This record gives sequence, C-alpha cells and structure tokens, in this order.
Amino acid sequence: MDRLREARPEDLDTLLELAHTGNFINLPPFKDRIAEMLSISARSFDAVRESVNAPEGHDRTHDNYMFVLESDEGKCLGTSAIRGGMIATDHPNLSYQLLKIVRESTLLSKKVHAPDQPDNDHDRMIVSGRMEHVYAILFQDNACPTELGGNVMRHDARGRGLGKLLSYSRFHYLKRHTDWFSDRILAEMMAPIDEYNDGTPFWRGVIRKFINMSYEDADRLSTHQDKREFMYELLPKFVNLSLLADDVLSSLGGVGIATRPAAEMLRDLGFTTTHRIDPFDAGPHLEMRLSNLKALSCSPMRVQVGEPGRDAIDVLVSTEDSPDGYVSVRTRVEHPFTQDTGTAPVIISHTAANALKIANGAMVMVSPIRFQPDRPRPLPIPSIHLRDEIKNRRPDISGQKLAALPFSEVAKIIQDRVDAIADALKES
Repeated sequence: MDRLREARPEDLDTLLELAHTGNFINLPPFKDRIAEMLSISARSFDAVRESVNAPEGHDRTHDNYMFVLESDEGKCLGTSAIRGGMIATDHPNLSYQLLKIVRESTLLSKKVHAPDQPDNDHDRMIVSGRMEHVYAILFQDNACPTELGGNVMRHDARGRGLGKLLSYSRFHYLKRHTDWFSDRILAEMMAPIDEYNDGTPFWRGVIRKFINMSYEDADRLSTHQDKREFMYELLPKFVNLSLLADDVLSSLGGVGIATRPAAEMLRDLGFTTTHRIDPFDAGPHLEMRLSNLKALSCSPMRVQVGEPGRDAIDVLVSTEDSPDGYVSVRTRVEHPFTQDTGTAPVIISHTAANALKIANGAMVMVSPIRFQPDRPRPLPIPSIHLRDEIKNRRPDISGQKLAALPFSEVAKIIQDRVDAIADALKES
C-alpha cells in the first residue's frame, strides 16, 4: 500500500532525481541543498516528538518538515513539505499586493449629449470619466505564516488518487501540533513557467527590466536567505499594471497545469486568494486560517485490525507511533462516524495496519475524504477611490485638482491601505 512518511537522509538521491523533473522552488535540484533540507527536517520532527508544546520564544522560521510518498515497493513517488514559518522579520517574505485605484472626472461622469440633440432626447452617456487602474505594490510580510510547499509527484504516479494523500496528510500533522505552527497557512502556487523563453510574461515584461539576470538564476538565489538582498534593493516598489501588454495582464495569478489539481484541492479546504502574487512569476498566494478548517474533520481513534465491511468509507489515517515516525495512508475503514459512539474503535485492514506499522489498540488520526467542499466567497481586489479618500482625510485640500496635489498625499493614501492589510495579517 502507498503511504506518506517522514523523509529520511537515505531519500537524498531519489529526491534529487525528483527535483530534476521540473522547476520547483521548494525542491531545488542541488544535492547539497536537499541534504541540508533533510537534516533540518529530521531535527524539526525530532523536536516536535520531544515536546507537545513549542518552547517559549521558539523561532519556527528554522523548522521545515519534509514528507515522502512511498509505494509498497519502497519507491519514492513524490514529496511535500511544511515550512514552520516564513522568512524572519529582518528578511520579510515579499510579494506584490494588487490594489485598485479609482480616479474620476466629475465633468466627464455626467451625461453628455450630442450637439444636435436636445438635452432630454436619447439621454445617454457617450464618455465616462471613471477609470480604474490596478497597481502592484511591493508587499513585505512580517507576520511569519506557516507555508505549505514542495508538493511534487512523479508523472507516472498521477491519476491514482495519491494527490489527496500527498496534500491533505500535512493537515493531520498541523492539527496534531498546532502549537508549533502559525494559525495562518500560506500556499504560494507556481505560475506556468516557460522553459524556453525565460520564466513568465510578468518576469520578462516587468521584473527583468529591474533585475538583470535570468529567471532561473533569480529564482535560485531567492531560496537562500543570505542571498536575497538583491530582491529588497532592486524590485520596483509599484507597477501600474494598466500599462502592461495584454498577455502579461492575463497571466497574473495564473497557475501552472501541473499545479492546478493541488490548487483546487486547497480551495476545497477553504483556501482563498489574497490578491497577492509572487514577485517573480506572478503566481497567486492562497491562504486560510487553520482554526477555520472544516472540510477535513480530524478525529483521534483507537484501531481494531480486521476487515472493514460494506459500510466502510474512504479516509486518511495517520499515526506517529510507527517506527518511521509520522506515517499516513489512504484507505477504507469502518466506523459509525455519524453516531455518538464514545470509544468505539475504527476498523482498518491488515494491509493498512502493516503500512502504518501499528497493531490493535494504537491511536490514529482519521479524516473522511468525502466532504462538502468549503470554498469561501472570493473577496474583491482592495480598492481606493482617490477623490473620496482625500475628501475624508484632508477636507482642507479636497477641492483641489488631483494633479495639483503633492505626490506624497496620494502615496500616503496608498501606503496606509497596504499597511492596514499587513497589520490585519499579524497574529493576535
């Protein structure tokens, strides 16, 4: 039976092979780097095993948990990961916040008539003075969310239902050890990468004009905290996206073909768009609060090894009592979930128990896979009506023409809105 387990140092060569099958920011194709990641992962898992609660003042930005999807023959089919916390305060996570700026001409917003028509005949608008521009504002996230990443599967393993095991099993681990993670969970989805034409339209049309290197080199350097300085110094502070070519605009927030199934599964769990995009490839950032997770109801239960009957349902089962540490499988179990069963055990097959390396009486975490998707209604892009903002904030200058106002007045309105978004992300 296929299973997901903690990654081990002996997985180095197979993970390196997997890294060379695509362009994955969280699984770089460098042996030394993957070896370092495996070492950090082992240390992170060990620390959680030693203590239910994280030590006071624990810096989770140094934690990274890697998982390996393993076939019953022991072959590595894929990998996924959890980063305990995004980059530290002195190296904030960068993205571009999309912000709609509304400008309006009072004169042109009125109904205008052709010269040969009376005012009350064919009353219609022939011009509009209302214009909406979407800006990309460089956004520094200091709130240190927990990140889902490194979700990679071999091409020949797809289409077998293993994607849910690879993606959803991480939530079992998050639910078991909430004290070690942020309640805010972030997933940065990769945009479609053009291997033959240097990255993405956003990179070529915007960022390459500010950072003189290839997409691949910039992407690689950005994964090293001590080499990210160029991003903070060279990335533009804001970009008026209305000035970009149509192919660039239509690519913003797009998800690569290989990434779409993972993005859809996350949306079913309750992840929603943030209207923030990656500063290099313009892929979307999805977020949710772990405390709001409703779709995967994780329940601790005792195991009874046997043969599930006809009423068995499709679930994920995970354990930390295995000799391999954290292990999870997708299987069918029998249990009257809808009734008040008290301490009734969950019946799993011998095959599943062997894959988990557990026996009768072991405690497991069980999550039914068939659930009603919990997709929140997407929020609109944050917007600012400049004339209304000036009227509310600076009535003493509200009557002046916008072009006559100091640039600092408009810039402060925009920056205040971005700061408010950043403050809302910080943990209470």
